[in-house]
Amino acid sequence: MRSIALLRTTNRVAPEDVLIVRAEGDLVACDFYVEGIERRGEEVVGGYRLGRILNVDHHAPAPRMQRQISSTNLALELIHAGAEAIGKDPVVVVNHVDCDSLLSSAILAERLPPEPRFGEAAIAADHTGEENAIADLLQGIDAYLTQTTGSTRRTIEQYQFSLESLEQLLSGGSDHLDPLAREALEARLRKRGEAEALVSRGAIQKAGALCFAVVDAPIEGELFFKLLPDAAVIMLANRLSGDPLRWQVKLRLGPAAPPGMSLFDLGIPEFDSNYGGRWNAGSNRRRDPVTGLRGTDLDPEDYASRLAERLENHLRRRSNS
Repeated sequence: MRSIALLRTTNRVAPEDVLIVRAEGDLVACDFYVEGIERRGEEVVGGYRLGRILNVDHHAPAPRMQRQISSTNLALELIHAGAEAIGKDPVVVVNHVDCDSLLSSAILAERLPPEPRFGEAAIAADHTGEENAIADLLQGIDAYLTQTTGSTRRTIEQYQFSLESLEQLLSGGSDHLDPLAREALEARLRKRGEAEALVSRGAIQKAGALCFAVVDAPIEGELFFKLLPDAAVIMLANRLSGDPLRWQVKLRLGPAAPPGMSLFDLGIPEFDSNYGGRWNAGSNRRRDPVTGLRGTDLDPEDYASRLAERLENHLRRRSNS
């Protein structure tokens, strides 16, 4: 098995940040974007390579990643390409422990077999929101840890707990889970029910092709993807715990987004400096390194108004071109 190193979660990860990992061989950075690697490095099977760094990640702002693909799918492609494609004496590097990060890194670290079901789970977690036992467990544990610790930073012990919980699920089903893991899974399933209830009772507001809601507690945007077929963009806002004057906002492209559209097209950081993410999903939950603040002080209605205007203008330009 290959070693796994855990980096501290930050808004931006430069190549130098990855190179601090002590290793003589290559560094396989899983499910986090190494800034600029698609420009400075070379395109390879599974992602991009820059010197000793192999970035197996679907967050790069490049056309090849603007599709329903996750880092686990890239990891599977890399495994099928053979050991030489992975590199010499590799160390697997992660900086968070959600479903896609855990699966992609565990496969490349030889802790899990390279099976298609893990790619399917990652797609469910990252894109479609479909019910999937593996995705719901790992996303549930990640959300539970964030809620109970108040932080998105993870320890290697928490990584190991998620992996062991997955192994328990695969070998014996949910009845064999550790009580904490079972509680996290049940919480995830309750969130799925909450999403369905919000839609069914008409709590989702519309502003053109934008669908948005203000919720009492964070809820994962992927759970709304199948529920809002007419949405080009889905927005969810909740007050930040510990700072009730600021708001966490999560965004996701919806099923009605035209082919080729990206959230990058909307220029969201121009009015929300803490916003970041990939082409079809993002949030402002990360902490600004200068101010130390998370989220935004914009009221959700104001945020939605600005976003809806940009979305309308973008869709109009696309239809006229």
